Amino acid sequence: MAPSIKTIAQSLGISVSTVSRALNNHPDINIQTKELVLAKAKELNYTPNAFARGLIHKKSYTVGLMIPDITDPFFADIAREIEKVLFPAGYQVVYGSTARDAEKEKEFIKNAVSRQFDGLILTPDHFDEQLIELLQTLKIPVVFLRRRGVSQLNIPYIDVDHYKAACEAVQYLIELGHKEIGFLSMPDTSFTGQMRKQGYVDTLAKNRLNPLFEEGGRTIEDGREGMHQLLQKHEVTAVFAANDLLGIGALEYLTVHNIRIPEEISVIGFDNIEISALHWIQLTTMDQPRKQMGQQVANLLLQTIQALDKNESLPEQPALIEANLLKRLTCQKL
Repeated sequence: MAPSIKTIAQSLGISVSTVSRALNNHPDINIQTKELVLAKAKELNYTPNAFARGLIHKKSYTVGLMIPDITDPFFADIAREIEKVLFPAGYQVVYGSTARDAEKEKEFIKNAVSRQFDGLILTPDHFDEQLIELLQTLKIPVVFLRRRGVSQLNIPYIDVDHYKAACEAVQYLIELGHKEIGFLSMPDTSFTGQMRKQGYVDTLAKNRLNPLFEEGGRTIEDGREGMHQLLQKHEVTAVFAANDLLGIGALEYLTVHNIRIPEEISVIGFDNIEISALHWIQLTTMDQPRKQMGQQVANLLLQTIQALDKNESLPEQPALIEANLLKRLTCQKL
């Protein structure tokens, strides 16, 4: 009997999913484990089943996953959920971490076409004319993750209602009695950042309050610097950070400068990444259900591939996913 991924896993005493990720050069797997798995695969003369099936069905049984940054815990969590759906269905996942670079995004898509991938899950940061034209030429199923495309593209997507969630976060602070509410924003090029910013602005306007902006970027370091700049310009009693990393950076700055949280300044984030729940942070945040997002986007792509194979109707566009307010320890009433 030909060796399988399960054979490799049993011989090394590790999980099947770890072997799969190692064979697909997943960035979550350390180099020592990858080398160990590759060496054992060579020793056992392992040939991926997908290759044999591909010769018969003229399919690669490979899906491309393009994300901005695999080191971002938000996307790393989603990637794991995508694998959990696609791997049992017989598909390998090939990753492209683009560092939000427009040329890397286009190069990944071109490589996916040349390597005859069966489908793509994409999170592009740059919808320029070249990318739109490239996407229009694709003959394989594509699903957007946390992006909604543009009017020229009829591509399904899985996303959270960022605007509604931002409105809920700001309204929560207002109901706690806060009127001077600062906002640490993401770059203007970020679609999700724009939606969250608009929710912040509209909710303040609805309550006849003025917006207090500071561009924060995306990282913890950006959050520290953004909090510093915000306090140089405004006296705030609360801060809404456009993502959790910015929120954690804000908490770090306030702690170092002996500003009590939440007694003097309340802070709320967005995403609910794993570290936001650590005991020394306990950041109040809007929870993006990453498990649900990963599973939905993988299932949507899988259903689309299967529908095209069988010449059946394509699945309908799913509704936006709701984010939920997680009340922890960084917000309180004035």
